[in-house]
Amino acid sequence: MNQFTASLWGDEAFSAILSQKSIPQIIAIIARDTSPPLYNISEHLLFRFFGSSEIAIRTLSFAFFILAVFFVYKIGEILWGRKTGVIAAILTFFNPFFFTYAFEGRMYSLLALTVTSSFYFFLSKKWKLYVFATTAALYTHHFAVFAILPQGIWFLKEYFFGKKKVAIQILKSFIAIAVLYLPWVMPLLNQAKMVGTGFWLGTPTLTDFRNLVYKYLAEGIPHKLAQPALYLALTALVLRRWREDVEKNLFLVLWFLVPIIAVWIISQKYQAIFFDRYMLYTIPAAMLILASGLRKISLPVLVGLLALFIIIDSFYFAHPTKRPFRELAAYVTESRRGDDYLINWNSAAHHLWESKYYGIPAPIYLPGDKLPYYVGTALMSETDTVSSLPQGRSARSINRIGVITSGPVEEVSLPGYTKTEVKQFGSLKFLWYLRTR
Repeated sequence: MNQFTASLWGDEAFSAILSQKSIPQIIAIIARDTSPPLYNISEHLLFRFFGSSEIAIRTLSFAFFILAVFFVYKIGEILWGRKTGVIAAILTFFNPFFFTYAFEGRMYSLLALTVTSSFYFFLSKKWKLYVFATTAALYTHHFAVFAILPQGIWFLKEYFFGKKKVAIQILKSFIAIAVLYLPWVMPLLNQAKMVGTGFWLGTPTLTDFRNLVYKYLAEGIPHKLAQPALYLALTALVLRRWREDVEKNLFLVLWFLVPIIAVWIISQKYQAIFFDRYMLYTIPAAMLILASGLRKISLPVLVGLLALFIIIDSFYFAHPTKRPFRELAAYVTESRRGDDYLINWNSAAHHLWESKYYGIPAPIYLPGDKLPYYVGTALMSETDTVSSLPQGRSARSINRIGVITSGPVEEVSLPGYTKTEVKQFGSLKFLWYLRTR
């Protein structure tokens, strides 16, 4: 078992189910959710040619990840040379938090690719490609807009203190991006209203801000070596030649910090949206900072940091932490009889999408409140939830009910049924209940 073959978790399974629809259906459904459609369209095309297995899904994300690392190399090369580009690319590849999302069947590695390539084309003044990459980023994830902020600051710097011709090219590019993004403006506004009605995130503190920076530098995977890795990363930053190449340093610092600061401020004043994975595209900037402005004493520090990164990543790769839903599904398929009725118990943290992906028909048991929109309601049909268990004549042919949950077994209560078996798969549980006669 490794990160390529691990079972899908809820959000990955949601994306996989959505991506099996036609492209027009994908666009219509995701417009009612909280994301733009580019990742699901790319996953849809993957499914056509390579199928929808876990390995195919993770390979797509890994391919985007490798391309993002390539553009980190190109940025390092254009700013400081090949040596810096290679070091930055290696650090980015093994950065624990960045490495985690190399295998996530969601839009995050595509977001990293599109934003990193956007910054490369911005620096190299390839404006048509810059427009393409930045527009693709905006159609991948809404948080790509925060990546444009440091570019906007650089536009102001060029206009007032640098080359006005370059500033005019940047402005023209911004206008072209805005025009290309117009078709998604109304869905964006509707999605923003949905988020404004309530999100699961709390208001971040300054400690949360600091912890996010530490996570991006080195502590992205929980491990006993994560803190030593952070100390080495901070040491490398202290040793760095900050007074050389001030303009280049400023550009990378803006890329790294401005999106994080902007999201933190918005989360204080309006709606809390401060979430680590949404801004992972700032990590390449941090790794480029670590890889550049080196002193002689910096190289051993970076070698030590890289060694810790590799150990942490190797353990993570070989020890997946996602719930083993494939094993649960195999058990249910083997033990289920024709008259059995299956349900998902916990409506707030349901496993409907994993159930659908692995072929287990188990609607959410929802006797009370409505589901919050962010659990994937845009993709649900009427048959995906049930408000009551089978009663009367419809219940006569149902002797057993199977329950899927990752919550406490004690909270499950089915009137008229007695629990007869509990099967556990990591934190997942499958319960069999027999009808009381």
